Amino acid sequence: MKIVNKTRKTVIAEDAKEARSFLARARGLMLAKKPQTLVLVCSHQSVEASSIHMWLMRQPIDVIWLDTEIRVVDVYEAARPWAFKIFRPKSSARYVVECPVKTIKRTKTREGDAFSFSKA
Repeated sequence: MKIVNKTRKTVIAEDAKEARSFLARARGLMLAKKPQTLVLVCSHQSVEASSIHMWLMRQPIDVIWLDTEIRVVDVYEAARPWAFKIFRPKSSARYVVECPVKTIKRTKTREGDAFSFSKA
């Protein structure tokens, strides 16, 4: 899946994977050996459903939360692996984009930006 920040005209990822099932979302990028991008699709839009953890992660990641209109509601740069903390967005989100560290900085992604998803 290709992910584009339409507001900034930047590409977040060309080959993102999608996690829709409960188990796929729970696993996320745990134990991934190389940086990659994953879109977690939550069953409904809420802060709780879109919260993530960093247990069993091998590398830091950037996190981008999007609402049902695919607009950025929050970002978190360089979430550390093995951080014993739950990462929650400031407001309700439907999608969570877990991506390689420095993606937010490279793409200048900010709250309010409009994104698009398309099949690569």
